[in-house]
Amino acid sequence: MAQPIVDLATIDLSQHVVPDEVLRRCLPQADLFQLLDGIVHLDRERNIAVGYKDWGEHPWWAKGHIPGRPLMPGVLMIEGGAQIATFLIKQQETWATDQMIGLAGIDEVRVRGQVVPPARVYFVSSVDKISGRRLARMNAQVFCEGKMTMEMKVMGAML
Repeated sequence: MAQPIVDLATIDLSQHVVPDEVLRRCLPQADLFQLLDGIVHLDRERNIAVGYKDWGEHPWWAKGHIPGRPLMPGVLMIEGGAQIATFLIKQQETWATDQMIGLAGIDEVRVRGQVVPPARVYFVSSVDKISGRRLARMNAQVFCEGKMTMEMKVMGAML
């Protein structure tokens, strides 16, 4: 993949385009595992979504993940990618927003950079392939400070 799904410089990243209650209805994750603070871009025609997470100077994971040199754990980048992919797939007409979508697999994961707090992290997703009404393969990318820090293919299954 290595090419950005969308050029973030061409998008107004300052405005939420989806009300928070709609986002929360699509994603059951809460508390520490709520990795999307908002959706700043939704292109239904091209099937692309962009969300973000703001990490303060001392996020909960920083204390134990590389003490003295905190780095956002790769598993949290994967989880954020899965969450934006879940939000996007639930925008499809054939997928119910109230159904649980579970992680069915991740492929082609590449770490391309680091996330060091404080930071705003952008999660981007696009549809790769939808198989019926229960299985979808999505592209997901993670960006921080204008650079891609991770990319992957995420598979989700309606449970």
